[in-house]
Amino acid sequence: MLKKIDKTAHYLAQNIDLLRCPLCHTSFHLDHYALICDNRHTYNISKKGVVNFLTIKPDTTHYTRKMFEPRRKLIQAGMYAPVLSEIQTMLTPGNLLDVGSGEGSFLELLDVAGHKFGFDIALDGVNMATDLTDMQAFFSLSDLTNLPFADQSMATVLNIFTPSNYREFNRVLGHGAQVIKVIPDRYYLQELRSAFGLPVDYDNRDVLAKFTENFPGLTQKEVKYEFELPKNLQQDFLSMSPLEWRISEADKLEIAKNPPKKATIHVQILQGYKS
Repeated sequence: MLKKIDKTAHYLAQNIDLLRCPLCHTSFHLDHYALICDNRHTYNISKKGVVNFLTIKPDTTHYTRKMFEPRRKLIQAGMYAPVLSEIQTMLTPGNLLDVGSGEGSFLELLDVAGHKFGFDIALDGVNMATDLTDMQAFFSLSDLTNLPFADQSMATVLNIFTPSNYREFNRVLGHGAQVIKVIPDRYYLQELRSAFGLPVDYDNRDVLAKFTENFPGLTQKEVKYEFELPKNLQQDFLSMSPLEWRISEADKLEIAKNPPKKATIHVQILQGYKS
């Protein structure tokens, strides 16, 4: 089995034309374990197989393994399987970019006739993503406002529960390519919100309006169901979301005595095409 650094180097050698330097926007060549652009800006592949394109420090305090590990367990247990099934029907041949890819499980569970790319600002997330050894993909630490991907290099930009930058999305999308964005709807994770004493109904109108502004011919699919939480994952459910950050440690201990037994998944899947 290839080491992670060698696996990434091989993948980048095949796809070097899909990247561009985030500093000067020129093309890269691969020199052993380094990406070097026409102006000699250099980005090394880490031992984990990740390239850091950020000009700021990556996030190592908020989105960490403490959250990503329970999230991975729940994703791989099928909590989002119906959502991913809908996304799968929307995918077209070509390269797929997962925006805010976290620990990589969503990207792993989707099949695409093209190459896979994921990025995040969370160091633990991208490092965990490279542990998914059966997946062929490239993960990086990248800035949403200045993506290290070439113009018109992607067929699909996937945006699941993460921020958007439609200027950059349109730049990297080929003609007629698409953005698939998944946003929470009113009752998303209502059991978790209720347990934490937070407002249960989620308002997605501003996010929806912004997507509609950029993709006026969008299609919209509502997906709503209940996922029965396996007993061994009920505690993980309490730790899988940033919602947990608002709760005191004392309250967490009390809630953990009687965790939710199910999770409501209620989302809108938005699909828009570059004109």
